Formats: sequence, structure tokens, C-alpha cells
Amino acid sequence: MSRPLRIEYPGAFYHVLNRGHRQEPIVLDVRDREQFLSDLGRMADLFRVLIHSYCLMTNHYHLILETPEGNLSRAVQWLNVSYATYYNRRHQCVGHLFQGRFKAILVDAGTYLEALSRYIHRNPVQAGLVSCARDYEWSSCRYFVRDGEILPSWLEVNRILAGFGRTRKLAERRYAAYLADADAPDPFDNVVAGSLLGAKPFIQWVKDTFLSARQRDREIPDLKRLTSFPQVDAIVREVAARLRVSPEQVLTPGRRQNRARDLAIYLSRELSGLTCQELGRHFGGVSGAAITMRHKQTVRHMQDDHRLVDDAMQVRRRLVNS
Repeated sequence: MSRPLRIEYPGAFYHVLNRGHRQEPIVLDVRDREQFLSDLGRMADLFRVLIHSYCLMTNHYHLILETPEGNLSRAVQWLNVSYATYYNRRHQCVGHLFQGRFKAILVDAGTYLEALSRYIHRNPVQAGLVSCARDYEWSSCRYFVRDGEILPSWLEVNRILAGFGRTRKLAERRYAAYLADADAPDPFDNVVAGSLLGAKPFIQWVKDTFLSARQRDREIPDLKRLTSFPQVDAIVREVAARLRVSPEQVLTPGRRQNRARDLAIYLSRELSGLTCQELGRHFGGVSGAAITMRHKQTVRHMQDDHRLVDDAMQVRRRLVNS
């Protein structure tokens, strides 16, 4: 398995996600959920990590972490191993609980922290578990919107709430209204190469500061994507050649069953470094939301369609080695 790109430095912010192996549950009952939160708190104390938001779902978890000591990998690995050891012992399981290496997106906190927090707290609403985000017991949401809740010592809410009002009650009220906006843009539409979320000056600063000396590491595919983005036109040409269609067929919207277009959108989203809004202009003037939807559908199809996976791998290999 290739190594993910990890950019670690003191004071960095991350969106961290990990899923159960084969999409299976990582919690089975209240006791498991309580243990996970207990381990989360211990991680914060042991590694002096700040937790700005969290949401524990049945088969995955989301975190917003700040690492004053630049120790993301050590902290999250400890959390995963500690909880998996408990889970396997209690449920008499063997093997992996999580699907592999955790996903971490480096975040420009000044631009995206609030939007990420909303995304995380709305996860149970999007999954149909609750109708109101504050009612989900296993996320940090209630500590942002309910005056009087006893705040865990390891949870930091002031950084996010500070942007919503001078007083705590005003900030909580405005944050609750912010959560209720179901049509808010998905912040992940703007993730670059699966690893960075921020304004263009932030992305350029990260590349100049941390990536220029690491360009030759072939074991980190995301590094290649960040330092040398394939052009969308090149991706479209390679997909068209692989699936024996014309580039025009790939770029033209309208057809529901267009395997080549789906594959080109998926690879462009993964490799080009462009946002979904920018990709929408390449693919016939569709919206960023339409690009996101196509990408997610293709990811789901890949779980069962091995030929599609092989096509993606072959096109990716040609692009990376070109």
C-alpha cells in the first residue's frame, strides 16, 4: 500500500477521517462509543493535541485536530491502535478494525475551519440518524449550541465559536443557524490532490515550504499530484484512448450512462489539483456539485466494478509516468 502524504508542522490543522475495514462497524453499542471518546480524550492529553470538532458514526469517525507539537501521525496512530485493541479484545475479534492508514487533509484554518465543523456536525443529519445535528449524542455539536453543557476538558470550542459572536450565547445562536443551512457548499469540493484544503496562497505556501525537497519520493503518489498536476485535457485524452471513445464524448454532458465521462471526472478530481467548480467548466459547464456527485458515484461503483478499477489504474499509470 502506498504511503499517504503527511505534512506535519507545529500549529497545523487537519480534518482526520478513518473508516472500518470493508466499511464494517467500528462501534457496536454505547460502551464502544464511550470507550472511543475516552481514548480520544486520552490522545489529546498524551500528545497535547487540540480537538476542535468530532463525530463518531457507526463505521467511521471525523475529527478536526490542531497539533501544536506537529505530531499528527503519532497521535492518531495511538488512538487507532488503542481503540482497536480494546474492540478486538472485547468482541473476540482478530485482524484489522480500520481500513488502513487514516486520511488526513491539511486545512487552512483561517478559511475553512467553520465550514469543516459544520460538515462534521451535519454528518448524522445527512445519514438520516437525526433531524437536527445538536440531537446526535456522539458528536461535539451539542457543546457548540447548548449553553450549560459540561465541556470535556479535551475539547476546544472557542476557536470556532469566536467567529460567530462576542458573547457565548450569541455565538451559539449564530452557529446553530449556520448548521441549519442544508444548502451550504461542501468544503471538500475545494480539496487539492486529496491532501490540502485552503486558499491558493496557503496551498502555494505549503508546496514551497514542505514539498519542494520531497518531489522524488515515489512511494507517496499524492506528492506527485501536488508538484506536477496532469492537465484535464491530458486526462480526457488518456481516458478516451483507453475506452475507445472520442474526447468530445467524454466532455459532453447529458448522457446518464457515460462510463468514459465518469472515469475522466473521477481521475480529474483525484489528479488535476483543480476544484470541483473549476472542473465543472472543463466538463461542459456543469456545477461543482455535479462533479462531486459524479465522483462519489464512481467511487461507489468501483467497489463492485473491477474493470473500472483496472481502467482507472492503467490511465493513472500512463499519466504519472508520462
